[in-house]
Amino acid sequence: MKSTSSYKKVKENCFTKDELLRAFIPLLFIFIITPSHANTINTQRQDYLEAKKAFELKQYKKFGRIANTLKDYPLYPYLRYNYLRKRVWKEKNSDIIYFLDRYSDLPVTNRLRNSWLKVLIRRGHWQTFLDNYIKHSDPMMQCYQLYARMKLNKKEFLLEDIRSIWLTGKSLPSQCDQPFEMLYKSGLVTNELVWKRFRLSMQNNEIGLATYLSRRLNTESKVLARKWIQIHKNPYKHTRKPNLTDNETSREIIAHGILRLAKKNPERAVKRLETLKIKYSFASSEIAEIERMLAIYAAKKKSKIASKLLDQIDNYHVNDEIFHYRLRTALLKKDWGLLKKWTTGEPNDSEINLRWSYWHARSLEETGETEKAKQIYIKLAKERDYYGFLAADKINKPYSMNHYPVTNDKEEFERISSLPAMKRAYEFYQLDMNTNARREWHHALNKMTTYQMQMAAALAVKWGWHNRAIITMSRAKALDNLVLRFPILFDDLLTKYAKRNNIDRSWVFGIVRAESAFIEDISSPVGALGLMQVMPRTGRSVAKQIGIKNFKKSKLRKAETNVPIGSAYMKMMLDKFEGNVVLATAAYNAGPHRVLKWLPKKACTENPDIWIELIPFNETRKYVRRVLYFSIVYDWRFKMPIKPMKDRMSLITPKNKKLIAKLSCYSIIEALNKKYIKEKKTTKTTIHNGKITKYSVKKGDSLWLIANRFGISVNDLLRWNNLKRNRPIKPGQILEINIKE
Repeated sequence: MKSTSSYKKVKENCFTKDELLRAFIPLLFIFIITPSHANTINTQRQDYLEAKKAFELKQYKKFGRIANTLKDYPLYPYLRYNYLRKRVWKEKNSDIIYFLDRYSDLPVTNRLRNSWLKVLIRRGHWQTFLDNYIKHSDPMMQCYQLYARMKLNKKEFLLEDIRSIWLTGKSLPSQCDQPFEMLYKSGLVTNELVWKRFRLSMQNNEIGLATYLSRRLNTESKVLARKWIQIHKNPYKHTRKPNLTDNETSREIIAHGILRLAKKNPERAVKRLETLKIKYSFASSEIAEIERMLAIYAAKKKSKIASKLLDQIDNYHVNDEIFHYRLRTALLKKDWGLLKKWTTGEPNDSEINLRWSYWHARSLEETGETEKAKQIYIKLAKERDYYGFLAADKINKPYSMNHYPVTNDKEEFERISSLPAMKRAYEFYQLDMNTNARREWHHALNKMTTYQMQMAAALAVKWGWHNRAIITMSRAKALDNLVLRFPILFDDLLTKYAKRNNIDRSWVFGIVRAESAFIEDISSPVGALGLMQVMPRTGRSVAKQIGIKNFKKSKLRKAETNVPIGSAYMKMMLDKFEGNVVLATAAYNAGPHRVLKWLPKKACTENPDIWIELIPFNETRKYVRRVLYFSIVYDWRFKMPIKPMKDRMSLITPKNKKLIAKLSCYSIIEALNKKYIKEKKTTKTTIHNGKITKYSVKKGDSLWLIANRFGISVNDLLRWNNLKRNRPIKPGQILEINIKE
């Protein structure tokens, strides 16, 4: 169990002031705890756990006896919920209805409702089902509701409601068959309506459903449907001569085919569009949308035509996705003039404003307009952001941290604290029942304004529940309280293993903050676990290497196991990429095998800010930027000198030695062969006759190293020995060197 603590800012009517006042019971306010009340609440917690255990052991008499003493305890509704859920087949409808009404604000109430509704369906109690049905997102339950109305002959708006559910581009469950049969018999399913659903199914790539629906179309529409399906399956073949009348539907079918073709071959798709534009009168808006998608597909494929297609898009229609591909295309080509053109003016999408401004300044800098670039950097450096920090480095300015604490509003804070949902969340948190605690917390946030959420975040900090504060402030888009958003948690453990692995403490905190927001028991959809989101397979391998015995997957949910493994893996990535924090961070997220594939292939070095923008995985690209930014914030939180972004971001270089030799990357070769570079330009040789020296190749030698050692060119060395540049030399091989020449 845990200890307690207090805090605050709001707007608008979610929980109204009256609701908050009604919920405020000073005597039960959890932070004003008298000794006698403390004893009472601790006893109630123990009794709650005892009752829960008795229920799990099917000791129902004991469970009932304890539960009856807990009616004023915040978690009492959960005892009642578990009892009713387990006995939903046996309990009286009136008891379940009472619970649903009495505890409608409970996040689990609708689970009980759904279980009970399914019982009513099995029993055929359609009137009770309808009386207690609430709007549902599950198509199966929606169709049961339609069927209940059919059975009870409640026909008002019935056909219209069936039609609205039927008209979807996705397959629906078999529970919908009878309502749909009624709809078909009514005559409301016209050819036009079937075509609408067919069209939706094609847009959703539901070809099986589309094929089924095509059978319900009239002869003329069937021909069109068959053509659309053919074009979908083989766009290149069937868009060559589509043989379609020039109308809106035909143009949509052709556009569908062109975009399907563009996913595989954007060049062919562009040529096909140029041909078909002559025959079919596409509206300018239709062409603009097709060309926008063609540009994206071409950029994804790194096609030669990508820059031309992206250039055709009006800046007004440039969103985050288009800007990303423009930026990527220009950076791949190092076409700074084009990037300058694309970033001139203000972006239409405010979400990309800082990224847009930074890269406009970079393009100005690269094209010689340094003063203009400087003015943008000065403005950008005022922002607390990854790009703001990069800009500050450009002009040697300190970072703007822009920290603004939440204003203390005791009255509002106490009102939030006394909400029943908050009391339940607190009790679950005290009992280490974190899943239920989080569920209650987020259910409560759904009714809160931005200001109330900030009060809730402050409350979470008071409780010591810092990860809820992080998530709540983010949800409220209240990003300026850095103390709440970047807590110093697990400090002893994280600092210990940062030192042990000789890695930057702030980098470790940045990784943990980005990976889990300090939620110790978290798991990801792909199976990563714990504070540092370690994959079980990686965890097992690293544990073996660092001497952790009896490794179990479940142990990754505990910081004591997770942090040693995660920090050791960070060190492994840092060593693998020769101290490059950017590459190590990317590898921690996406895997080292992928990062190796993303390294430069046509140049000896790449600027790290460019390389990060060229990461093909959207998640990893954002992750690297976020970790670098978080690391700087943690330097500030630790009240230590801030290590600049530029010192964290080393140049990106190839790792493939053959590629390094092919590109003649001399500085990298020197770094890889320090002991040979230190040797004199002349060296002892096997045979020397005054004009020709014969040199025996050593392990680790390259053509460039040998040429450099003797003060000659690689081309001469190749010419004298009839060698080809791309053929490797081998240890022991004898090379002739013409010293006199």
